[in-house]
Amino acid sequence: MKTRQEHEQVKVMSGEKDWYKQAGRIPLVEPGFTPQLMARIEEAAHESSNHTSRRRFSRMAAFGGLTAILLLGALVWPFGPGAGLDPAGRLAAVFKPGSGAAVVQPSASPSATQQGLGLYEISAEFELGGLKYYMPLPLDRNKAAAMAVETSAGIVWSPPPPVVDYLKPKYTHNTEPYTLYLTPKGHAELSKDSAQRLYVFPLYAGGAQSYLSLGSLFGAGDYLLFSSSSYTIGENAKRSGAKLYVMDIRQAGEGKISVPRELLISDEAYQVYKSFMAINPEKAEFLVVYYTDDGKGGYTQHNKLYDIATGSAQVLSGEITTENVEKPSKLHYGALTLDSKDLVTIVHYEVNGEQRSTQVDIKTGNQWYYDWWYEEHGEKIDASTVGN
Repeated sequence: MKTRQEHEQVKVMSGEKDWYKQAGRIPLVEPGFTPQLMARIEEAAHESSNHTSRRRFSRMAAFGGLTAILLLGALVWPFGPGAGLDPAGRLAAVFKPGSGAAVVQPSASPSATQQGLGLYEISAEFELGGLKYYMPLPLDRNKAAAMAVETSAGIVWSPPPPVVDYLKPKYTHNTEPYTLYLTPKGHAELSKDSAQRLYVFPLYAGGAQSYLSLGSLFGAGDYLLFSSSSYTIGENAKRSGAKLYVMDIRQAGEGKISVPRELLISDEAYQVYKSFMAINPEKAEFLVVYYTDDGKGGYTQHNKLYDIATGSAQVLSGEITTENVEKPSKLHYGALTLDSKDLVTIVHYEVNGEQRSTQVDIKTGNQWYYDWWYEEHGEKIDASTVGN
């Protein structure tokens, strides 16, 4: 039995080219277009044509950081089960180790036998802060939806809840609530037995047919940021806009109950042109840069800088610029590990006369994806067809 996500990936792998038209529908909501999937797309194209160049695959690997292109997997677009493949907007929170806010996609081939997993268990694997972790899961769970991030208090993680009605997209939903757990750094096994439970989300969101969905997790030093939304099942299935919340993880480390606080509400403007978001863990800042049509064939840049600790926001008056740089990384294919490079984007901005820089982890604007597609495939995407 395949999930809708798996069916969509089959469409991509089989060479159908209409899948990208869904790009930009629901950015902050669901896991999806990861570097691993990018590589598989390229491999499938290579097998079908037998002349895919090494340059394209190398560029695909280099764009591992581009998955961060789709990062807000929980903010800008609604999320939840059955939302479909959304390359430009299915923000799969993918932070690279060393950025201070590391979120890593589960390994495709966990070494379950070495970890002593039960007969009916699978494993989602992560590498955070240079250390490897694994999350034992029942066979019926989607390990690609498992999430884990590093914070100052430890590893915050969330296992995927059981989901039913995969074959009925309008009725697909989780049957248990999402839960956040905290495990000490260096403790390799991410399991409930050895973790502190931080927070249990409500299962329902205002009605028996409406469910709450957890989008993405973001580690930011002493704070955890996460996106959440709701979705209603049935013939009139719909999804709400996503919101970004903040939790002070230090309180959990002190044995106190940390209550999530709303920081940001999604806005359609975040999907325009090269809009993006960036977390500066050293300054506990969350920068949002977005664009609006200037009516002259171009775009006007806007910004908001949030203080994660207080939730207050200010508008920066100085110029905000970005640049692309290469960072060493690793590609994991089962037991095989290859050296690679990620092309990441750094944003430069000024606060009260002080120059600051941090990595752009959340690229929400559709143009990021359009540019990548053109570079890789030599053909442009008709923006008017996206989402239709």
